[in-house]
Amino acid sequence: MTYKHFFIKAPIVSLSGQPSILFDGKQANLLEALEYKKVKVFSECRNGFCGACKTKIISGKVSYLTEPLVELEQDECLPCCCIPQTDVDLELAPISNSIHRVKNDSSSTSPSTTHLYPEKV
Repeated sequence: MTYKHFFIKAPIVSLSGQPSILFDGKQANLLEALEYKKVKVFSECRNGFCGACKTKIISGKVSYLTEPLVELEQDECLPCCCIPQTDVDLELAPISNSIHRVKNDSSSTSPSTTHLYPEKV
């Protein structure tokens, strides 16, 4: 009987080179682990649909619990639906840069509306 599987090293998650958390699997995904340690990460759907939490991977590897629906570059991940496979170093976007703003026409008093199928409006 081997005990190797009992002694697997938990991945260290660093933020811009600074070790921040030890991912021990107590949280369901990387986003929840970061939030548990009071790291602010902008997110919306929390399921890999919207891409709001898109984060740059400086080094390391992640695996996905569910396949994200947004297109990602090789050096990007969605913390809401992934877990670290190795030690990872992430570069979080500032919260102010992550907020999606709806563009309003300044001459109108009502908020603008985005139509998913504009040809049917």
